Amino acid sequence: MIAILAGTGWRAGFYLDISRKLPELLTIPCVYSHRAGDAEGIVGSLDEALSARHDAVIVSTSKERFLPLMKELRDRGETVISETSFLPLADEEMDAIADMEGTVAEQYPYTPLYGAMLAALPLVGRVSQIRLSGLHSHHAAAIARRVLSLGSEMPSSMSSCDFPYAIRKTGSRDGDFIGDEMEQCTRKLRMLDFGGRLFVNDFSSNQYHSAFYGKEAEIRGEKGTITERGVTALDDDGSPVWMPFAFHRDDYHSFRGTSYVSLGGKVVWRNRFAGKGLTDDEIGIAELIYRFSVLKEPYTIREGILDARLGRLL
Repeated sequence: MIAILAGTGWRAGFYLDISRKLPELLTIPCVYSHRAGDAEGIVGSLDEALSARHDAVIVSTSKERFLPLMKELRDRGETVISETSFLPLADEEMDAIADMEGTVAEQYPYTPLYGAMLAALPLVGRVSQIRLSGLHSHHAAAIARRVLSLGSEMPSSMSSCDFPYAIRKTGSRDGDFIGDEMEQCTRKLRMLDFGGRLFVNDFSSNQYHSAFYGKEAEIRGEKGTITERGVTALDDDGSPVWMPFAFHRDDYHSFRGTSYVSLGGKVVWRNRFAGKGLTDDEIGIAELIYRFSVLKEPYTIREGILDARLGRLL
């Protein structure tokens, strides 16, 4: 796929890295930004950018510029690979772009951990509960919607608690932090009832950048339970058995290059780009692009909007 990159936000780096590591999957001939003077090789005219040969436009821009750019690309008949920037939009603004041609870069269902957990769902039968701690708003909603088969359904009732607390700072978006500084955080607990199906989300405001947290998940089905560590289910004789997930990586120190995930010795998730040194997030985005451009199975704009509508409650 040949795609123009519109925007230079921090997530734009995912696409640039993928294009360097997987040029056969993604080629970026042009980067467009309204602040073109900030970096060499970036054009400041959308017309100039769109004049380059391309199949799609990757929208990775600020929240303020996201909707105007999406509308302009819609009016021009462009196909987009859109970021998950729907949360700030009003319902009518979402509806205005819901039928755009393209895909949404909601990568988490295609990353090794959550991809393996979703693959294990048939082992535990009908699922009635999911608890997540590790993803915020629309990202958590994307997993819960699939596990509970929610579609566009919204909860019949919800309970919540916001708990402020202080903890030693260990990191930020800029990298690791070593020192005595404390940071103020808020733990957000949400319990959503979907008429017999329960979604519990537990997320702290510093969770992505703290050394004290990992990703936790628990999926409860009629015949067993799936967690981030593995599956407890019934064997052929009806006896409970524990099967651990094993993540097979090229580099165990940087979490790069996950090649496959096994469950009790059986492969349940495989990276089709193994050996290319992709991070888990890059694997998820590369898989989305592959499904969109090769398999013609897009994660549609409408799906991303449904994630956002549920994610606003979290």
